[in-house]
Amino acid sequence: MIISKDLFLLGDQDYLRLPNKDEKRPQGPNMGRSNPDQNNRVDTTAVNFPCLLDQRPLPVHLAFRGISVSIGGRPVLEDVDGLVRPGQVLAVMGPSGCGKTTLLNCLSGRLKLDSGQIYFNRDPLCKRWKRKICYVLQQDIFFPDLTLRQTLEYQARLRLSDVMSHAQKMQYVDHIIDVLELNNCQDTIIGDYLKRGLSGGEKKRANIACELLTNPSLMLLDEPTSGLDSHAAHSLMTTLKRYAVSEGKTVVITLHQPSSQIFHLCDKLLLLCNGRTTYFGDTCKVVNFFSNVGIHIMPHYNPADFILEQIKGPEQIRKTIMKAAEDARKSKDYPVELRCHDVPYISEKYDHKILPPSHGPYPSLERKILTRLFNLTERKTIFYIKHSLFCAFKTKNLLEDALNHMEPDVRRLWLDTHSHASSSVSSDTSDADCYFSWPTSFWTQFKVLAQRNFQEARPRMLSKLNWVQTVGLGLLAGLLWFQLERREEALHDIQGWMFFSTTYWMLFALFGALSSFPPEREVINKERRSGAYRLSAYYLAKMIGELPLTITLPAIYHFISYPMLGFHSPLAFLTLLGFLLLNTIVAQSVGFFIGACCMDMQVSITMSALYTLATQLFGGYLATNIPPWLTWMRYTSMVHYAYQNMQIVEFSDGLPIECAAKSKFAICQESAHIPVSSILEAQGTYWPLWANTLVLIGFLCVFRFLGYIVLRYFNTPK
Repeated sequence: MIISKDLFLLGDQDYLRLPNKDEKRPQGPNMGRSNPDQNNRVDTTAVNFPCLLDQRPLPVHLAFRGISVSIGGRPVLEDVDGLVRPGQVLAVMGPSGCGKTTLLNCLSGRLKLDSGQIYFNRDPLCKRWKRKICYVLQQDIFFPDLTLRQTLEYQARLRLSDVMSHAQKMQYVDHIIDVLELNNCQDTIIGDYLKRGLSGGEKKRANIACELLTNPSLMLLDEPTSGLDSHAAHSLMTTLKRYAVSEGKTVVITLHQPSSQIFHLCDKLLLLCNGRTTYFGDTCKVVNFFSNVGIHIMPHYNPADFILEQIKGPEQIRKTIMKAAEDARKSKDYPVELRCHDVPYISEKYDHKILPPSHGPYPSLERKILTRLFNLTERKTIFYIKHSLFCAFKTKNLLEDALNHMEPDVRRLWLDTHSHASSSVSSDTSDADCYFSWPTSFWTQFKVLAQRNFQEARPRMLSKLNWVQTVGLGLLAGLLWFQLERREEALHDIQGWMFFSTTYWMLFALFGALSSFPPEREVINKERRSGAYRLSAYYLAKMIGELPLTITLPAIYHFISYPMLGFHSPLAFLTLLGFLLLNTIVAQSVGFFIGACCMDMQVSITMSALYTLATQLFGGYLATNIPPWLTWMRYTSMVHYAYQNMQIVEFSDGLPIECAAKSKFAICQESAHIPVSSILEAQGTYWPLWANTLVLIGFLCVFRFLGYIVLRYFNTPK
């Protein structure tokens, strides 16, 4: 990599220096390399850059100005500004309800602005930049039965590019575990309020680890220290600060009431009150800011507690603080990126005449700088640099302001003239760049999600209690209808076993899907908001991944109970098993659909109970003399079709049913056996086996499709 030495950053002030013609450039293997310290100062003799620019993400210089948002007609944020550079931590503080979380939602692109601008390295927020943001929610939402390492591994396989091998992804998981100090608990389950697992601090770290897997440039964290003791909170913030500095990450974090140690770990502070800015600047200068308006802090007092008490104090004090904040925004010390409200966004369509020769206090020097830059870098990179220069040239002193307010990654652009670097870090925001691209292919997402769904659902669906319940119920049913004779007197009992088996496993599958969907939906919505995978891949993986678990218990029940009734035909045994499993899967589809439609668990249970009870009533066993105006209801009952199919198979392929001495079937006057057609006619109209099967498959497809439509277009994550 050839490094340009036309820009040198010396001492406390950064300035441009155009080299003399006779000046010799540095030679040797270490030409142009250095190690910047935590204050972003660069050695004068060397400049150090990552060798693999495609693996190290571009640092993000985040600037937002004039942010205003209203929710339900009520203003939540009003004219909020802020600026944070790579390696810095911006703390957003304020009383409850002041708009801290709303601001994070705006910066992540999840909430539409009423007015204002958000810039990432001078680019407006778009989908290309959203992929470089991680948003750590305040709630720790996980699958409780997976271990910490399993959770991270699945996240890595889903969210890291297919270009990386499986071994590389696992190495990155190991790196994140080491960085966040999670080695001792990586094999512990996440847990919930019923199962003991990770502690509160470990869950917070796990939540952050899942988001760091994508190696984001910008980290947004919503009150990560809430619910933690002072030691755990300080340890977490120390880890975040160290990670931000060492990896060059930009961090924005909301804090409710931090300790003084945590407070001083933050570089910048944005103080909000009723959605308005009461202070923005360096954290170490906030006490002086309050002292300048006559509000003095007592010795040995926590500054965080002090400033929060003041902005929640009397109305007169709040007005004084806000007035001082407004005056600070007009001062020359206010960040130049937030003062240039009249600078439009510069795109590639602008030519080099955007900065005329007569502009600024040093027109000749400006022309030399731009001419030199045009000779050193690609055209599309220049527009980014010129936009930064345009704001800087508006100030009084070019030498001090041109680069003093530039982010480190812009300096890298000026120094690095390699073609790959220029193309990698370009700020050009064409339409093609803003199209969203999934990190992995559909097949990878489907495969990983199917494995995860299977592993996550197995402890729940095949729990010890479910096994005991299934085996016990199978034995009880077999003993109740043990070795039934194939006579008309036992016909009702044989039908009773069929109806009971069909309805029980319908209820088991439907309410099982219903109870598992709400907690899982929270995890899925979080992952969908982060763009981890396609909804279609998840939905198909859930159907396929849980299929073996769904059919296991009904099959065990059938293997136990049916032979005890009297095993007559292997074909009938297997066919009855197939229809029992088909009915179970259809019922699960209905549960998915109702669970997707109803956000309230009580409403979904009520709707499911109403549907299942109606299904049983019109199934053909409990009531045969249905009023004519209600006969259409039987065609909406899945039990009706499954129950008919089981009778057709059992009474056609098995031993015939002998007529009773006083039979209620007219056919018994001519025959000693009752045909299956007469048995079905006694229950009303019936359809052939193939028609009932097609209807059940239709139920399966329709409800699965409707569930996907609801999740895709109606109950999308906000």
